[in-house]
Amino acid sequence: MSYQASFFPRNKHDVRTRAENAISDPTIPNGGFQREQNTAFLYQAFRDKMNMDKGEWIVGVDYQDTATCSTCHISATPNQPATHDVGERISWTLRPVISKKLEHWKDRREKMKDVCRQCHGDFMVDDFYNQFDKFVDLYNNKFATPAMNIRQKLMDMGKLTKADFDDKLDWIYYELWHHEGRRGRHGAAMMGPDYAWWHGMYEVAKNFYTHFLPEVEKIMGGKEAAMPILNEYVFKDPLHRWYRDGMSKEQLQNIEQFYQQRYGGKEVK
Repeated sequence: MSYQASFFPRNKHDVRTRAENAISDPTIPNGGFQREQNTAFLYQAFRDKMNMDKGEWIVGVDYQDTATCSTCHISATPNQPATHDVGERISWTLRPVISKKLEHWKDRREKMKDVCRQCHGDFMVDDFYNQFDKFVDLYNNKFATPAMNIRQKLMDMGKLTKADFDDKLDWIYYELWHHEGRRGRHGAAMMGPDYAWWHGMYEVAKNFYTHFLPEVEKIMGGKEAAMPILNEYVFKDPLHRWYRDGMSKEQLQNIEQFYQQRYGGKEVK
């Protein structure tokens, strides 16, 4: 039996255990991502038709109804061989404070898209990557970069020490990018909507607005004293100005109109 075949889960217990044991901590709960994906439900329905005992085990040839972790990351397609490099088809690095596209990311992405196309059409594949890229860019530009720059500015001003984890802001910052930020980015990458939003970007925003910015104001000695820094790194972006200026009547009406059109009903908020 080949390496790629022996890597795959053989039963309900195995698919759950392998996914959760990969990384099951609150930062990057791959087990949770796996349970949220459509492939998890399809696996339970079609695992007996996946021909896992075949030596080559080529997606699009030997099976097409669903996928496992290894299908996308290391297994063969009709156009490329199996690999032992689990990162060969990954185009973003989602681990650091600021996500970056890896060297040769276009080639890496094309290899992953080749896997996707064995089961999906070009529209779905391209639409997924378009949405994924926008999600990461939103995290990078709206929250991670301002937070990183503000913290560095406070250290340069002598308001924080250059050591990690000896100031309250260090802990808030760490959880913003390492916990909520990583969880959201990986949720978007793995099609886990609850982890992308409710356990991810929602908590990034909540942490940023209700913990990070108030702590910056406290360090600077009040809102007025902190405003030059916040104007420079945060409020120059129109997406943040609601926090400083509130919303106009027209903006609130537009939001209400959007939800009424999308979900229906005059009383929808």
